Amino acid sequence: MPILDLNVPIHNVDEIKYEEQTHESTNIVNIHDPFFLWGLVEHSDRNLLQALKTLSDADCSRLYWSCHYRKHTELCQRILDNCAPIRIAHDAIAIISQMTKSGDSKIPDLTQVPVPFLLPTSPDFMVVELRDGSFIPSKGKPLKFTVIDRQGNTKTCIYKHGDDLLQDAMCVAVMKEMNHIFKEEHVDAEVVLYEVLPVDESEGLIECVENAHPFLEFKRVDENKDSTSTHPLKLFIEQSFERKKNLFRTFLGFVISGIVLRLADRHYDNIMLTDDGKILHIDFGCAFGQKTKFERLFGLFMDIPHSPFGEDIFMAMIGCESDSEIITQLWQSIKEHIWSCFNALRIHKNRFKPLGEEKYEQLYESLMVGLNDDDAREELYVELEKCYKNRFNTARAFYYKIQQNIVS
Repeated sequence: MPILDLNVPIHNVDEIKYEEQTHESTNIVNIHDPFFLWGLVEHSDRNLLQALKTLSDADCSRLYWSCHYRKHTELCQRILDNCAPIRIAHDAIAIISQMTKSGDSKIPDLTQVPVPFLLPTSPDFMVVELRDGSFIPSKGKPLKFTVIDRQGNTKTCIYKHGDDLLQDAMCVAVMKEMNHIFKEEHVDAEVVLYEVLPVDESEGLIECVENAHPFLEFKRVDENKDSTSTHPLKLFIEQSFERKKNLFRTFLGFVISGIVLRLADRHYDNIMLTDDGKILHIDFGCAFGQKTKFERLFGLFMDIPHSPFGEDIFMAMIGCESDSEIITQLWQSIKEHIWSCFNALRIHKNRFKPLGEEKYEQLYESLMVGLNDDDAREELYVELEKCYKNRFNTARAFYYKIQQNIVS
């Protein structure tokens, strides 16, 4: 694949001349703010250009792709003119976009993509090679591929057409802020997430979580087991103490993020488990109260959980199958841990205001801010009971299995 010349000055902002001189002080923007894409309107192009003096190449890339989505054309051109790795990334994404849009069933020729470039979703990662390109047999035929850096490290990416990934990016931003809050409040919980970059209103780049498997894989294995066998998920978790610890702390984040973001379309192909035992949601096309047609129909006569989980996940986490009294005590303890996470977010509710009035109001309601602590705790426990062994889980699993059989 073509290696492009990088003998172009990077961040040559000292040569940028402004038409007007002002007394504005340099505005050092916080590129690492999870909500920067939504807060971009607060910064003038002049201040953003001034801030370039302080930014690393990676942060300049973060700034560029946010400005690219928001159509800050002049500022984007200044960055492209002065930062070769970002200019090449722009050209690379344009080629990848065209490959995906064409919907060709053949194996894509990734040697056409220029390198090296800063990966837009992880701009500390300098891509020197792309390989293993293939089209995923689903709506829009997304392009899946692997990128490699000079040290041989790899990342798996997906480029999608036909979807506005802004909502996905918004959900990921909320999850990042949740993790910041958990850390500050010394809450031992984690929301596992992945990077999403909306490139335009109908396309974008997704960086996959490495070594993650859909729960559907465990279900398929389970279908071949007899009733006396230990569940494969429990066996998988018990192979490593690290897995069990990871499952517990990420389970807290998994449940809370689903409830706060009001996720829908939850089934065993978009609930994932990593090799080190971490559980996570993927695919945020239905969030903030949106529902699929199927869920709107079934919602007329049953409660639909936002973070559904079955007895298999619960048993794998607590490692107990027979003593109902112990199971009840452990479930109560887990609910109290989840309340600690939930209340930490309630305390820091104002941190989510950059999302805008509409989405903030929805989060405000999800966090039950209008209730006192005791009432909010009780309401949360009702929601948790709805997530656990809800009868919709079985209906959804059956419906999704039919969908998979039709597709295959």
